[in-house]
Amino acid sequence: MSSKSDAQIVGKATESDEEIGEEMNTLFDKGSALDTMKMEPKTSSPPPTEPPRSAIIFGVALYAFCSSTLLVINKVAMHLVPHSSLILFCQFLSSAAAVRGLFAMRPDMDIELLKWDKAKPFALATLVFYLCLFSNTQALKSVNVETVIVVRSCSPIAVAFLERATLGRPLPSLLGLMALLMIAAGAALYVVTDQGFKVEGYTWLSVYFVSIVSEMVFVKFVVDTVPMSTWTRVYYNNVMSLPMAIISAFAMGDSSSIAEIEWTAGKICAVLLSCVVGVAISYAGFNLRKLVSATSFTVVGVVCKLITVLINDVIW
Repeated sequence: MSSKSDAQIVGKATESDEEIGEEMNTLFDKGSALDTMKMEPKTSSPPPTEPPRSAIIFGVALYAFCSSTLLVINKVAMHLVPHSSLILFCQFLSSAAAVRGLFAMRPDMDIELLKWDKAKPFALATLVFYLCLFSNTQALKSVNVETVIVVRSCSPIAVAFLERATLGRPLPSLLGLMALLMIAAGAALYVVTDQGFKVEGYTWLSVYFVSIVSEMVFVKFVVDTVPMSTWTRVYYNNVMSLPMAIISAFAMGDSSSIAEIEWTAGKICAVLLSCVVGVAISYAGFNLRKLVSATSFTVVGVVCKLITVLINDVIW
């Protein structure tokens, strides 16, 4: 009996030694894994890259040229062909056709045709964009270009606060805010002393101000959240604006009078020139929007209008 008990005790002791050895090996493996994890550097997502300065300079220069000339060209076109819906329709159609032409000539370009999942967020942006353009052309019927520029000059400070409230962007510095307030104060003084004050014109200017502030911030949101190339954004924006131009033509009663236009070489050249610059500013605008904030984009547009004043003084 004693020999059998001794054998059982030895067997249990052997089993216990094996279990202890397995537990020690397990703990050793876990410790080695922890040491390895500590030694390996932690990988983190790279910070968003800032656009190169050269790209920003080129974007500002291209947008400055287009923005400074298009307002005067639209004024000339509206003087010769006083139908804003027709001019906007021609500009939208020419921009969309230009992108389709690029895609046909170079299928390897990063250009996407309409897709519903990406067209949905562009619908509201297009509506605000068209309202901005339409109110601008309607205001030009009754006020001069300088008045439109002054109203546009009041928009950066509103865009800065709206961008802060909706997109979480930091506000400009105290010096920057003071400069924007001085621009707004100068604009208010101009409007009060303007001898060409017209209620209809300033009503459309008010609509233009609200729409352009909303458009600046909302389109920046769409550009940052909906991934697509610049030319694709140009195509989406202009194609989706075409039905709005047709609807507004009937709503404003322009459909019947458009057919009665007596086209001359001067009228055709003015409309065609506005279409060419319209294509350029469509690309330049979306290109610059992806490079800078909505407030910076608005300030660039206001500064560019100084050149417009000089050009307008020469023409008118």
